[in-house]
Amino acid sequence: MVKIAGAEFFAPAGGLPVMVDPMNLALPGVLWLALGASAEPVVAVEAATEEPALAASEVVRVKRDFGKPHFDLVIDAWTDAAAARLHRAQLWWSNTSEADRRKPLGALIERMVRLQYRRLSSTSLTVAVAGDGKEFTFTVELASDGRVHAYVAIDTDGGRHIPRCRTDGVRLLARRVLGMPVGIASIAVTCTDAGGAVHSGQVRHREV
Repeated sequence: MVKIAGAEFFAPAGGLPVMVDPMNLALPGVLWLALGASAEPVVAVEAATEEPALAASEVVRVKRDFGKPHFDLVIDAWTDAAAARLHRAQLWWSNTSEADRRKPLGALIERMVRLQYRRLSSTSLTVAVAGDGKEFTFTVELASDGRVHAYVAIDTDGGRHIPRCRTDGVRLLARRVLGMPVGIASIAVTCTDAGGAVHSGQVRHREV
């Protein structure tokens, strides 16, 4: 912990200092943002280091407006050899400076941010991420052509609500105080609806 101009800041090793809100020190999104800004994300000792012998595909890549630019968050999905079943999905880091090498989020971050995977059927599941009082849900689905997509509910920049929109581009935006990231403001998205129209807006979240 360091003090700058009389205010306390959390300073992760190698990362940017993040203002600590004295009214909500347990805010999980604050620490997630701080750790996510680090050059080396925390890796859980017990995390798997080898992928199963299944076909993998990148479903979602989440850019951020804070932290090290060569670390993205990604959702990958694995299907069986016949592309008939969605085996699993995982949200983790991708280091673009090392040929998109994947790294687990790590046990520490996963304790601070609630991450939940829920199976809906043999070909679909949800990935829910909660932090800073907000929960965002991505529905990952295996299509009949063998491709895997992610869908979200969005509120468009034009004021419309679209309950199901296929993600094309995703960006995590930090809530800031005095220019410092202190939580999650929103997740901006461009996506395509069932009719093929492209929209931009924000992923609708649930208050938690």
